[in-house]
Amino acid sequence: MEFKKQPLTSATHSEFTLEALRQIAPSAFTEVRGADGELTQKVDFKVLRELLGDAIADADEESFGFQWVGKQEAKRAAAEPTRQTLRPVVDDSVDWDTTENLYIEGDNLEVLKLLQRAYLGKVKMIYIDPPYNTGNDFVYEDDFAMSGEEMDEAMGNVDEEGNRLRRNLDSNPRYHSDWCSMIYSRLLVARTLLANDGVIFISIDDNEVHHLRKICDEVFGAGNFLAQVVWERAYAPINLMKHFSPSHDYIVCYAKDVDLAKCNGIPRSSEADARYSNPDNDPRGVWKASDLSVGPAIESNVYPITTPSGRVVEPPAGRSWSLSANAFAERLRQNRIWFGSDGNNVPAMKRFLSELRKTGVTPMTIWKYGEVGHSQGATQALAEMFDGKKYFDYPKPVDLIKRCISLYSSPDSLILDFFSGSATTAHAVMQLNAEDGGKRKYICVQIPEKTPEGSEARKAGYNTICEIGKERIRRAGKKIKEEAGLMGQDLDTGFRVLRVDSSNMEEVYFEPAGLEQQNLFTQVDSVKADRSELDLLFGCMVDWGVELSYPLRMEEVDGKHLHIVNEGALVACFDKEISVEAVSRIAELKPLRVIFREECFATDADKLNIYEKFKQFCGWNDEEVYKRIHVL
Repeated sequence: MEFKKQPLTSATHSEFTLEALRQIAPSAFTEVRGADGELTQKVDFKVLRELLGDAIADADEESFGFQWVGKQEAKRAAAEPTRQTLRPVVDDSVDWDTTENLYIEGDNLEVLKLLQRAYLGKVKMIYIDPPYNTGNDFVYEDDFAMSGEEMDEAMGNVDEEGNRLRRNLDSNPRYHSDWCSMIYSRLLVARTLLANDGVIFISIDDNEVHHLRKICDEVFGAGNFLAQVVWERAYAPINLMKHFSPSHDYIVCYAKDVDLAKCNGIPRSSEADARYSNPDNDPRGVWKASDLSVGPAIESNVYPITTPSGRVVEPPAGRSWSLSANAFAERLRQNRIWFGSDGNNVPAMKRFLSELRKTGVTPMTIWKYGEVGHSQGATQALAEMFDGKKYFDYPKPVDLIKRCISLYSSPDSLILDFFSGSATTAHAVMQLNAEDGGKRKYICVQIPEKTPEGSEARKAGYNTICEIGKERIRRAGKKIKEEAGLMGQDLDTGFRVLRVDSSNMEEVYFEPAGLEQQNLFTQVDSVKADRSELDLLFGCMVDWGVELSYPLRMEEVDGKHLHIVNEGALVACFDKEISVEAVSRIAELKPLRVIFREECFATDADKLNIYEKFKQFCGWNDEEVYKRIHVL
């Protein structure tokens, strides 16, 4: 029996697209035998065209779309798998064994790909605050960024002799194209992580908001646009500005599926609730009276109503009752009509607070700083957290992110921020959980951008933005827990730190043809020498799609270490020459997945014995053994 080799690259974007297509058009797939002799499913375009009918654009048809130089490269960058992995950094983490939060250091495009298998469709809400492209904040050096010469050639700005026909190209089209490519590739991958009822919020300013809207229309669908919120971020003008002093930013909001997204609304104020009362002690709770007449009049709904006191009333001139006579009689029978405490008033409908379609108030698209804070206040609050030292310019207020989260998440939602910056999102998730008892989890991703030489942050020993973000979460979590007192005992203020790194395997693992004969026996074990068992475990969790926040424990059986993830979601052993006792213990756990290292087996007979053990203990057939047991 030959066990399946563990895949050590992320899935391609096309794999997820094909799976989505398979769910809605299974008949468009057919089985084809590949070069390796195994059957695989492929798209039958003839059948697909028949299913779609006239809803297919021909290649020569004109169509509406947003184009820029580098867009195709950005698509390819999103679709390409990565060989990188995530390595645990236990020493930087807080409550490693119990926390369900993740802080990941690395290029967010790579991280998003690495998260796809485990978190496909599981993220309820994404908030990001990407670079605004103001001229000095572009730190993502993607391969699809073109040189000025390449840009000119792509745009046709080169004559027959090869001379460039345009000057100052860096300051015009490339300036926007590189930003569009950067955000486009990341949104393409991020969309796959969103739940079907999930929502994304993106902070932006006037520099790129028009381009962002067009990109989001393409990635998420124009029909899934929810709002372009105007956030009043400044409370006073900057008089040094030549023309206008900008006082607002935008938050662009899209749903993955607008028909499934549910807005919770903004928490109701005490003033709003004060309008509800229960003068007749109705068992359904507090209510308020609502006008029963509407206009213009519907003739069939113009009829007299007799009040309990005997007075006959009709709707005002030009109006009618909002209910038919039969519907009114039914509501009257249900005690949903109110005639006043003396039974002599014009009839009104009882609207119960408990029956409102949503618990909160529908948000408007202008958010004032008095409601959600302003950037100057956020800067000051963050500085106070760091003993008066200012390490970030204009971070977002915690209350602003709390509002975004509370609008479209539930108490157990997973929140993702892949431009984490000062880690305001992590702070907001912890604060909101402390306030409403929720169990929301977060994944924050930040590239380890260097802090400027000579800056206050560098002088304080913070060499990267990540170091500041992690320290902010530690300090915020401690403060939130202290303020919560006994109510905060179960509050998760910890986080596991993971870091993007090259694969755990030597390059020869991927390119065996490059192995020279004299090195044949030195490369029996393809695992890099500096990688620990915990590195290998997390690499396998990434590759196999096991959630990275699952609880971990280790058992020692017959001198062998068994790494147990979530009591059997995955069990791994990386020791040499695994014993029968250890294999029997793994099988007793009835795991969903098992991973071994090639060194675990001294002979091929050992592999066969393991195969039989799992068939015996777990009741697996040959196909299940092949799917569930992988080898590094």
